[in-house]
Amino acid sequence: MEYIKICGLKNVEEAEFCAKCGANAIGFIYQIPESIRNLAKKEIKEIINLSSGNILRVLVIRPQNLAELEKIMMDIKVDLYQVHGHFNLEELKNIPQKLRLKIIIALKADRENLDYIIEIINTYKREFFAYLIDNSEGKRKELNLELIKEIFENVNNSNIILAGGIDSENVGLILKDLKPFGIDVSSSLESNKGEKDPLKIMKFLERIKEVKANL
Repeated sequence: MEYIKICGLKNVEEAEFCAKCGANAIGFIYQIPESIRNLAKKEIKEIINLSSGNILRVLVIRPQNLAELEKIMMDIKVDLYQVHGHFNLEELKNIPQKLRLKIIIALKADRENLDYIIEIINTYKREFFAYLIDNSEGKRKELNLELIKEIFENVNNSNIILAGGIDSENVGLILKDLKPFGIDVSSSLESNKGEKDPLKIMKFLERIKEVKANL
């Protein structure tokens, strides 16, 4: 597993702590006002500028159209952009390749759209950085592991990141059984909604180290 992201961070101290404990990506919510973890542009830029460490900065966004996406990418420079919404991926191919390869496409998978998700990933697997399978979006809904297994069995050589209800108790099973490219966690590492818990973060990242050492 190459990508371990702690999402929904709100200050420099959280970012520094996650990097120190072994995360290699940190995420910030932008222009999603219903999220308790949403930040203003000024706040995000401050964290990006003041935090240190060799860690990927990821902006989590839900732009309404291609023009808004391109504007955000010009306004806030980060390593990766996690894009939620219902984009036509063929339209996203109009973005220059250098920027396209910084995009993580967020997808919601269920039994009804499973074939479509598999087709999308197989068709565009070389066009973007990765695909995030997430039915949770910070609401702690658990992944349907049987469904995820079907996706993994039917896509080849694709960077797939898993999110949704992943915590210290089940991350070992997920890593051993599915071997995803990455995982993305947020609400399971909070003591109160929107407030990251340092002990939970430390325990979670230590558990990942233990599992990886024994794979």
